[in-house]
Amino acid sequence: MPLQRRFRTILTARLLLEYRDHYLYLAQTKSNGESFTLPGGKIEGEEFAKEALIREAFEEAAIVLTKKSLKIVHIVHKKLRSTTEIIFFFHATIWKGEVKVKEPDKFRETAWFPIDERPKRLPAVIQSAMSKIAKGKIFSQFPNTKVKENVVTKETAIENVKVRAEESAKEKEKLSKKAKKKKKEAAPKNAKAKTKSKSKEKAGKVKPEKVEEDANFVI
Repeated sequence: MPLQRRFRTILTARLLLEYRDHYLYLAQTKSNGESFTLPGGKIEGEEFAKEALIREAFEEAAIVLTKKSLKIVHIVHKKLRSTTEIIFFFHATIWKGEVKVKEPDKFRETAWFPIDERPKRLPAVIQSAMSKIAKGKIFSQFPNTKVKENVVTKETAIENVKVRAEESAKEKEKLSKKAKKKKKEAAPKNAKAKTKSKSKEKAGKVKPEKVEEDANFVI
């Protein structure tokens, strides 16, 4: 039976915030690639998609949203060599707060672009999704063609390195926990062994005075 490839699944939520026929984008810093992206990010722990997007929008751009203001407009199933990602795109026109960058280490500025004029430097998966959204399609796959087994794109290579690094870190953490557990379990045994050893030493030691008395008695 052939070996099954291991896939890591990521859930992500993205926001299409509309104002006067414009969408909001975030311009990333140089260290993050200098491209544009939509507000949003990974769905953490036990969060649902809307909850995660409400949190991310506020953390990134001070946007205050409600669940009622978010409408699902598209879902992308993105698949690479070792990662599969489900991206939920939500549309909103109502929010509170002044839109601004709250994470300067990640983003340079906020920018509004006309709905039909997207930034040139935009991740391919977002470009693809927004084209489908403009056509009223609710679901798409990315890439559209099957990923070739012998072709490794730059994006795939980076993702694979991240996955391997995470797996390595988890493995090291497991080994560290096992080592600590063994050390903890061995500690009481060592203490008992030392106690027994001391008891034997004490039992084997005879006071010199006692030896002399016994020797005199025998004589």
